[in-house]
Amino acid sequence: MPFTFSHPIAVLPLAYLPKRWVSLTGLIIGSVIPDFEYFLRMRMQSDYSHTLGGVFWLDLPLAVVLAFTFHNIVRDALFDNLPGFLQTRFAGYKQFDWNSYFKKNWIVVVISVLIGIFSHLLWDSFTHETGWFVERYGWFGEIVGIGGLQLPVFKILQYSSTVLGGLALLLVVWKMPAGNIPTVKVNIRYWIVFVAIVALILLVRLLTGLNYKLYGHVIVNFISALLMALILTPLLIKKCKV
Repeated sequence: MPFTFSHPIAVLPLAYLPKRWVSLTGLIIGSVIPDFEYFLRMRMQSDYSHTLGGVFWLDLPLAVVLAFTFHNIVRDALFDNLPGFLQTRFAGYKQFDWNSYFKKNWIVVVISVLIGIFSHLLWDSFTHETGWFVERYGWFGEIVGIGGLQLPVFKILQYSSTVLGGLALLLVVWKMPAGNIPTVKVNIRYWIVFVAIVALILLVRLLTGLNYKLYGHVIVNFISALLMALILTPLLIKKCKV
């Protein structure tokens, strides 16, 4: 599969449509949500989230939950503790009242999430061994030699689209206008707690059977730990007044 967090580049052009037509949150979260079954399981296993039925009973509701979690728990604490270069670009989004927006525009959000999900599945269909196009058109499985490596075409598409998508996302962030909102001092305790949570989760996983030689599972566990830390860190800091 292409790296999960390269997927939003496929839907970002839709953000130029009138705001009443699309939800940027819905598009972005929808574009990554099919891979969250991996992160919930903490292993490279997806039985439902990449299926048509799973789109509606798993991906869609999970995306809505994730959107509320991000905007109500993760967003402000994360944006306040980004480097100044990023703070000036993202701080303006702290003013966005997601809860009120969702009440008035939930249909737009749902449609945007679905667009994001299907963009993810379409991308995977060209770059995954069990993808729709890969299974139906044999040339996707043809082996090509590149720099001494022998890779099927779909793998080459997977790796190249991941890199290009990631670079395009970095360019989008670079080109974002810097707002006039004053930056705030980064709370180093936020990142200390964050790193401690990630380390603790990974340690527990290693002690409970995670095979560090299976790099796919290791990467998934690392991302799972990062996501959990993004949620738990602001809650712990607020609870303990760290």
